[in-house]
Amino acid sequence: MKFNFNVDNSFENGISRLSKFLGFEIGSGINVKAEHGERIGVSLSNGEATIYYKEKSHFFRELGLLIQNAKEKDSFQIVEDDFFKTIGYMHCTNPGCPNLPAFKEYLDMLSLMGYNMAMLYTEDRLELPNYPYFGYLKGRYTVEEIKEIDDYAFDYGIELIPCLECYGHMAEYLIWSEARPIKDTASVLRAREEKTFEFIEELIKTASSAVRSKRIHIGMDEAADMGRGKFMDKNGYVPAMQIFEEYMERLIQITDKYGLTAMMWSDMYVKINSKINSYYDTEVEFPQEVIDKIPNVQLVFWHYGEEPHCDNIMLAKHNQLGKDVIFAGGLWDWYNMFPDHEYCFETMDFSLKACRNNNVREMMVTSWNSGEFTAGLLGLSFSAERCFNPDATEEELRKRFEFCTQGDYDAFLTTGQFNNIFNKETTYEDFNQRALGQALFWQDVLEGTYDTHLFEQPMSSHYAECAEKMKGLDGKWKFFYDHAFNVFSFLTVKTKIAEKLWPAYQEKDLDTLKHIANDLLPELIALYDRTYEGYVENWDYCCRKLGWSALDFKWNGVRGRLNTAKRLLDNYLSGKIDKIDSLEAPRLHRGVHPFMTFLTVGTVVSRIL
Repeated sequence: MKFNFNVDNSFENGISRLSKFLGFEIGSGINVKAEHGERIGVSLSNGEATIYYKEKSHFFRELGLLIQNAKEKDSFQIVEDDFFKTIGYMHCTNPGCPNLPAFKEYLDMLSLMGYNMAMLYTEDRLELPNYPYFGYLKGRYTVEEIKEIDDYAFDYGIELIPCLECYGHMAEYLIWSEARPIKDTASVLRAREEKTFEFIEELIKTASSAVRSKRIHIGMDEAADMGRGKFMDKNGYVPAMQIFEEYMERLIQITDKYGLTAMMWSDMYVKINSKINSYYDTEVEFPQEVIDKIPNVQLVFWHYGEEPHCDNIMLAKHNQLGKDVIFAGGLWDWYNMFPDHEYCFETMDFSLKACRNNNVREMMVTSWNSGEFTAGLLGLSFSAERCFNPDATEEELRKRFEFCTQGDYDAFLTTGQFNNIFNKETTYEDFNQRALGQALFWQDVLEGTYDTHLFEQPMSSHYAECAEKMKGLDGKWKFFYDHAFNVFSFLTVKTKIAEKLWPAYQEKDLDTLKHIANDLLPELIALYDRTYEGYVENWDYCCRKLGWSALDFKWNGVRGRLNTAKRLLDNYLSGKIDKIDSLEAPRLHRGVHPFMTFLTVGTVVSRIL
């Protein structure tokens, strides 16, 4: 299609990039003008199109809607919901920092969806001149690289906000002797220590210098062990709320010095004042003296659905604190090979309605995955549509996703079946029950820590069906579809072994054991190698090379255990050994949950929670 743009020059770079991404021509054709005002939408009639926008980012979303609909209609008028003033995306850079080309392409797609804010959650993934061990060998970004991303985002009207940790979540840096003077516990910085605030000032100054935004995310979450390490050795016991308030006062002095508005995760304010130490305590009450000491910050309430339907109450509680409130939901892609799309849809749908009920007009979607982030596009598209078009039908959601990403909606949705069986007949009252796939993928084939789940509900046929759906798919994301096909194929065979191995051993069923040793295990090893190669390809598309080493330990540790399983079974069947200890042991039931980690460096996969 061809379009002739009569719009502000500030849109030119974005239009040019999207013309390449979407394949439209700039020149003669449909005449496009833009009107800035209080309306968001687009209209087309008699070859004349008008894009209505409140802010720059709206222009690019509406441009996408123009192109999408102009392929099917000669005339239309679309008016969009304008409740949310911030629609944001936060991407975790641990362990994999997105490489610049992939993240820029992500920004292309985010612009079409309508996002106007982005964050790279960096922890220690930023180069600091006076702290050489900060982010050492982690693929950290330089200021120049962040500036390059900021420039790219700015062309779409996307605000790039630094997302830091300024208190807890510092475990990866605190292992170094350089950090010893500012270390309290294994993951928390030391309060009442001048060197700590010298470090924090350099971190904030460096991060904020790389972007146009005058907002900064200072973290401050999950620091429950504050004051219980080196701080206590020096100062004795001090109540957590007092430590936190003192720390916040010093921290905000730094952000004020650089003219920044801080936002922070709100959980410590809630948990410290909760009688049950819960972030989702719907009965929590905030003493007035606590409210009075909360500085000028934006409070980010993060909730991913673990405590279903508490959002209305908890957002109302946050509003009582008298600060701007931001909601953060999640893609449910953490510790999973693929996101639980169904749960992401369910929780984001409810949470965004709760935002409307409580007049919370800023939201963001968080991604805490392990590096490969292609699959998250589906949840991002869904969340954006629920902001601009809250009553969108599934067909409208499908069309928008496929237009903005050039992906196959059904294929992306199928990848979520990695986690468990999701259909109209199957329900899970406890969200923990949903997270079986990752445990099955990484568990040791001999020790079978999670085999009892398969004795109750065999999964091999489910994964075989999923593999069939992903087989032979083509298009822009072929490498991703191929990877999903490999994962499902591997799980088909692995769960088949898990369903048969221990019972066959107990019953001395040598024919089944020979089938596993001679047929299924060699097939599984070949599939594992193919799956590993596919994951590397996906990682290389998305992420920098530094950060991959930890995953190499993880993947190749499992590969080694598959070789061991083959050797022990062969030796048992040939009579070289008279038993296999791990198969002699009973299969005790072990529960799963979505926040499980599997095989960190130097550990055995089945023993880590």
